[in-house]
Amino acid sequence: MSEEKIAWSAGTVIYEYGSEPEYAYLLLNGELEILSDKGIRVGFINKDEVFGEQSIILKTKRTVTAKAIKDSQALLIPKETLLKNYNNSSYLIKAILRSTYMRLTNLDSTLKENLKSI
Repeated sequence: MSEEKIAWSAGTVIYEYGSEPEYAYLLLNGELEILSDKGIRVGFINKDEVFGEQSIILKTKRTVTAKAIKDSQALLIPKETLLKNYNNSSYLIKAILRSTYMRLTNLDSTLKENLKSI
C-alpha cells in the first residue's frame, strides 16, 4: 500500500453527516472535532487516532461530520484497504470491533433521544 497523505486547513470539513465513506484516516498531526447531524460537538480526534472507519466497517453512510479545528495532516486509508485488513483479521478481533461500534451507535441514539427530551 502506498501511503498517501492529505492536509487540511483549520475549518475544513473532511466529511459530512450522511455522505458515503470512501476513506478512513490516521491523523498524523492537528486536531479535529466530530459533530452530530445537528452540528453539536460530540468528540475530538487527536494525533495518532484513526477516524472514519466505523461507517466503512458497518457499511453505513457517515453518522457524523468531521472538521479540522487546527491545521491537520492525515494518512488516507482507502475503503478497499481497510476492508481487506478488517476481513483478514481474526474472528475475535472482528467481533470486538463490531460490538464496540454497535455500542457506540446505540449510545449515540440514546444521547440523541435524551437531547430531544430536554
